[in-house]
Amino acid sequence: MYLLSLFILPSTRIIFAPTYLAPVRIAIVGAGVAGSYLGNRLHSRGHEVEIFEASKSQDHWPVCAWGASRHMLEKFSSESGLDFSKYTLHVGERLRMDLPAEKKEYLELKGLVTYDKKRWEQDLLRELKVHFGQRCLPGSQLFNGFDYILDCTGVHRSLLPKSNENFIIPAYEYLIENAHDIDEFYVIGYKGARGYFWFFPLGDGMAYVGAGDIDKKYYGISEFFNQNPKAKILKKIGRPIRLSPPKRMQPFSHHNIIGVGESIGCVFPLLGEGIIPSLICSDIFLNSIDTAAGFDFKGYRDQVLKRFGYYDDVYRIVRLKMAGKLSTVKHFGLLMNMYRNMKKEEQRFGFEIDFGKMRRLVNAL
Repeated sequence: MYLLSLFILPSTRIIFAPTYLAPVRIAIVGAGVAGSYLGNRLHSRGHEVEIFEASKSQDHWPVCAWGASRHMLEKFSSESGLDFSKYTLHVGERLRMDLPAEKKEYLELKGLVTYDKKRWEQDLLRELKVHFGQRCLPGSQLFNGFDYILDCTGVHRSLLPKSNENFIIPAYEYLIENAHDIDEFYVIGYKGARGYFWFFPLGDGMAYVGAGDIDKKYYGISEFFNQNPKAKILKKIGRPIRLSPPKRMQPFSHHNIIGVGESIGCVFPLLGEGIIPSLICSDIFLNSIDTAAGFDFKGYRDQVLKRFGYYDDVYRIVRLKMAGKLSTVKHFGLLMNMYRNMKKEEQRFGFEIDFGKMRRLVNAL
């Protein structure tokens, strides 16, 4: 962990000499995807890290359907000293989307997988000091002596000031077994983009089944269990999903508290997917902390807003569709901006980005 200092000697030879940065003490609140990844990376850089997690050790469970892009997870795993192939549960080939008016669409998958997120996060935390069962509030004496406090509490945003534009969708899901007759991803999109149902296979007949719905009707849940009477519920999880993008979730910091990941809106609004955005945000944080002047608050804010800038257009599309006001003519610029940016990041999503299919999907909802 060092910066390169430049020295010019009388002989005019230029020599680069390492200047080591002093380690800092960092408290991370939340042992989810952002908290565990950041804890691992900061510890490996020589910083003193402690993690505070509200749930007890035996109750801690990584909420979400455990699905994301293999290409991105391989990268983040490698940077953390992990072999991602050891965590892969199911490699998808094709995703089925059931749309209103009995329409269907299929997406060819390009790396979308489910993985053992619980074991992945546990392995990231293996060498770290983690305080389970520790609920934290701003100003807590637990944080005395820490240089920085990271709010990685996801949708709770426990330490940062609340945002006036926070928008979440109620959701819950089931971890199930005995779903041997279904072996591929599928989702159901609700009319008006007001929510969706998902089925994510985990292999060996296990899967996640869930729904997020602004109207709290959760269509598809009871229908799934009626059609699959042998499916056995192992766990039920309540998990609201934040859709507000970073632009609407400011401030990102307050004094020495810094938000990372979903706590500052790093979730793709159209999908409610936060694993990869939270890890990308974590890397932006890592690039902002090891500077000679300490943490670069302005640089961090600017980079987050730049990297996730188009998420705000996606969010506007979702909200317009929910309100029944989206026009493919009037809002063509918004739709094209979403398509162009998603196409550039096709590997990051793990599925094909096709304009024709996207247009049909938007029109069908």
